[in-house]
Amino acid sequence: MQKTKKEIETIESFNYQWKNIPNAKYLLSDEDWRRNVAGYILDELQVTQDWIKAKTVIDVGCGGGRWSYGFAELGCKVTSTDISDAPCAFTKEKVPQAEVIQNDLFELPNHLNDRKFDIVWCWGVIHHTNNPEAALNALVKLMHKDSILHLYVYSADRGNKIRILRKLMGVLSLKNRELLISALVKVGLLRGSVHGWFDALSPKINHEISEITLRKWFAVNDLEYQHYIPQWVKYSKDIFVTGRFQ
Repeated sequence: MQKTKKEIETIESFNYQWKNIPNAKYLLSDEDWRRNVAGYILDELQVTQDWIKAKTVIDVGCGGGRWSYGFAELGCKVTSTDISDAPCAFTKEKVPQAEVIQNDLFELPNHLNDRKFDIVWCWGVIHHTNNPEAALNALVKLMHKDSILHLYVYSADRGNKIRILRKLMGVLSLKNRELLISALVKVGLLRGSVHGWFDALSPKINHEISEITLRKWFAVNDLEYQHYIPQWVKYSKDIFVTGRFQ
C-alpha cells in the first residue's frame, strides 16, 4: 500500500525519535517503569497474573518495547510489531524474549497468515495512522472469539498551544524539532520529557478520536466496550478501552 506524504513523515518522525531520544521516564531506561510495568498491564486489562500467564500477545506499534517487556515479565508469549526499523531494533535488543516483526499495522493480518492472539495490545498507535477506523478493523482480524483487544487513543482536545506547536514542528527538521522541544522543557514551558513531547508534537498525523466515535467502531465489530482509566495515569483525559466479542 503506497503511503501518503504525511504517513511517510510520521514514520520518519518515530524512527528519529527511537534512534535519538530513546530514554525517558516511563520507558525501559526507567528502573521504576521496569519494576512496575507488569502491574500496570494487569490494571489496564483488569485481569489477574494467573489468568494472563502463558497468553499469546501481539504488541502492535511496540515502540521501544516497554509493554512487550511487561508482558514477557508476566510469562506471556510476545510478538512485537512496528512499522519503523528503529523501534524494532530497540525492542529486539531490550526484549530478546519477544518475536519482533517489522510490518505495517494494516498488512499484519495477511502477513501473519491468519494467526490469532489472546491479547491484541495497541497502545498509542491508531491515532497516528491515516485511517484509525481501518486500523481498528485490522486489529480485530488478529483476534479469536475469546481474545481481548486493548487500546489507548488520544481523545481530549489538547488546545491551541498544542495545535500551534504541531504546525511549527511541521516546518522544522527533525533535529530542530528535538532542539526546540528540549528548550521548551528546560525552561518549563512544557512539562514532561523530551521523548514524550516529541511523540505528541512531531508526527504529522495526530488524530483525536471521540468516545462516541470509538464506541461506534467497536459496535460495528461486535465488540463490547469497557472504558477504564488505569491508576498509573488516573488523571488522563484520553481513552483506555478493552474490547471482547459479544
